[in-house]
Amino acid sequence: MQLNIKISNVQHVKELIFSVDLTKNKLQCLVGKNGVGKTTLIRALKNIQSTDTFKKTASPYIFHKHSRIVYTIDNNIYKYEYHPQLKMIDSKKIIPKEIKDNIFVELPIPHGSRFSHFQSLGEIDDELRKSIPLENYTVPTELINFLSKIYDTDKFSALKEVVIKRKRYYFILKEDDYYIREDYLSSGEYFVISLFKMVQSRCKCIVIDEIDISLDSSAQINLLDELRILCDKYEINVIFTTHSLAIMRKLKYSELQYMESHDGIVSITNKSYNFIKSMLFGFKGWDKYIITEDEVLKNFIEYLLYKNGNNFFHKYIILYIGGSSNVADLVERNKQQNFFSTDENIMVIYDGDQSEAKFTINIENAECIPFESIEKELYDSYKTTPTDFPHIPKLQNQINQINKESKKGKRVFDALITAYDSGWSENDIFEYLIKKNPEEIQNFTTKIINFLSSVD
Repeated sequence: MQLNIKISNVQHVKELIFSVDLTKNKLQCLVGKNGVGKTTLIRALKNIQSTDTFKKTASPYIFHKHSRIVYTIDNNIYKYEYHPQLKMIDSKKIIPKEIKDNIFVELPIPHGSRFSHFQSLGEIDDELRKSIPLENYTVPTELINFLSKIYDTDKFSALKEVVIKRKRYYFILKEDDYYIREDYLSSGEYFVISLFKMVQSRCKCIVIDEIDISLDSSAQINLLDELRILCDKYEINVIFTTHSLAIMRKLKYSELQYMESHDGIVSITNKSYNFIKSMLFGFKGWDKYIITEDEVLKNFIEYLLYKNGNNFFHKYIILYIGGSSNVADLVERNKQQNFFSTDENIMVIYDGDQSEAKFTINIENAECIPFESIEKELYDSYKTTPTDFPHIPKLQNQINQINKESKKGKRVFDALITAYDSGWSENDIFEYLIKKNPEEIQNFTTKIINFLSSVD
């Protein structure tokens, strides 16, 4: 199922386009600053499942005569346009039940089902109580394993499942037929159980606003790992929002999307964790910022500064953002918003193969290392003078199996620092490259030191 949503003129959102391919069976996380339109998008998704969503959860004043939401689902178009009598958006074309049944949306406080479950479960308590002495229950092994991995505990080993009026309910059985119903567990535990129910129902698209609520950092991380497994097993997709840095850091690049608004036009694009962390939270307490592409380059710069005493006038931080285009994008945004600092306090350092990119940034302090990349320089040395390096069994065969030349350097780099008894660390690699290019490295290092030592 291919789902596309276009939101126009709803509250502060002039235009927002969201697309998801539900054949991918993956996690998708939406993050952005407060007020960017995340909840509006979640409500629009919920509106597929329940057409009175906006009436129940939002003020009617978010709509006016130009408001509309257009859904395109597998080439079928469903338009919700402003109805002046209802003062809401409405559609003459009904979305089919089979589509509705394939989308489940969990809203945030106070509208989410995880915050309004006590009454419904209380109604079946008598039936649940009768099932215990009759042992009309089963052991939900998969759910027990799921909860145990998320919370790293055997607390759920006595969990039981009972089916009442064709719905599954869970309780922990104690001694003397005493039991703890699922809704009397913590709100986080109840939420995880509810999520598991939706996963097992094979609902194609599960959407959760603020997935991190009521979950500690450890549970958040473990939940992601388990959800990836379930997405693949049950062929489902889980879309969620979060404010948790712990979750954002754990996500893959393809799973993390950043929402931002420019005069009401909302864009949704894949961004790296470090890029998003910079945009959402900023950094305080630093005089100078060095922004670079990747972690290896960041570590190399740190090593150069360490060798030169690491005692500079300015307090600084080195940030790796992920990709030259993301670096350039972040620097340009900083020019407009100054969430880091002004231009004279920013230095950008690229790999040497991005020398052209260096000149596309309108900033004084932009430099490149004096070779294409650390991994490429290492691989060139390995090819020309292999006797400089410790022997690593099977390394050459592994390199020969790699088609892309750019990936061979990374293989040599990783092998040197992970091979048993090679005697090489990351810093040993850096030291080797410094000795190989002493003059170029010294000139490069001097530019960084001058940037960190300058006093106006």
